[in-house]
Amino acid sequence: MSKSELITLPKGEAVYPALSRPDTKFNDLGTYKANVRLKVDEALPTIKKIQTIAKAHLGKAMPAKDNKVWKYETDEDGNETGFVVFTIKVNNKLSKKTGKVWDRRPLVIDGKKKEIPADVNVWGGSVIRVQVEVYPYNLPNKGINLQPTIVQVIELVTGGGKGDTSAFDEEDGYEGEEGSDADTSGFDSEGDGSADDSDVDY
Repeated sequence: MSKSELITLPKGEAVYPALSRPDTKFNDLGTYKANVRLKVDEALPTIKKIQTIAKAHLGKAMPAKDNKVWKYETDEDGNETGFVVFTIKVNNKLSKKTGKVWDRRPLVIDGKKKEIPADVNVWGGSVIRVQVEVYPYNLPNKGINLQPTIVQVIELVTGGGKGDTSAFDEEDGYEGEEGSDADTSGFDSEGDGSADDSDVDY
C-alpha cells in the first residue's frame, strides 16, 4: 500500500461538520467530519497534490471534478458555483486487541493553537483550516480518502448562529476561553505521517 501523507488545506467554510460528537447516521460507532468548501483556484493546489498520490496508488488520476474526495459544487440548475467541497471524515473503529471503541476525534484548536473543548459545537459556516491524512486503501477496492487530524477554527459559528468575531482579525482568528495548549508542532508544515493503526481495519 502507498504511504499516507499529511496535507494542510487552505482555510475555508465548514460544510455539515461533526467535530464535537461523531455522526452515527451511517456508522453506529460514529464518524467525525470536517468537510471544507473552497474557491476553485484555492482548491487546485490541494487537488494536484492528491492526484499525485492517487496516480501512485491507483495507477491513474481520479475523476477531475466529481469523486469521493472532492466535488465541484453546482447550483440547482447544475451550473458550477466556483467552489469545490472536499469530503474529510474518519470513522471510529473497534480495536481488535481490546474490543473497545477507538475514538478518532481530530484535535480541534482555536486561532491561538489551544485545544477547543468537545462541548463547543462547531457548526456549518464556521471558517476552518484542516490538516488531513491522505490515506490510500486497498479493500474492498483501491481508493483514497481524507482523514482529519487537526482542525483549526478561525471563525466560529455555533448553536446561537454566527458569533461575534469582531474582536478577531484574520491572523488571530477564533480564540476559545477554555482548553489547554495543544501539541500542534508541524501543523503549518506538510509531510509524511500516519496513525498507528496496526490493530484496526479501515
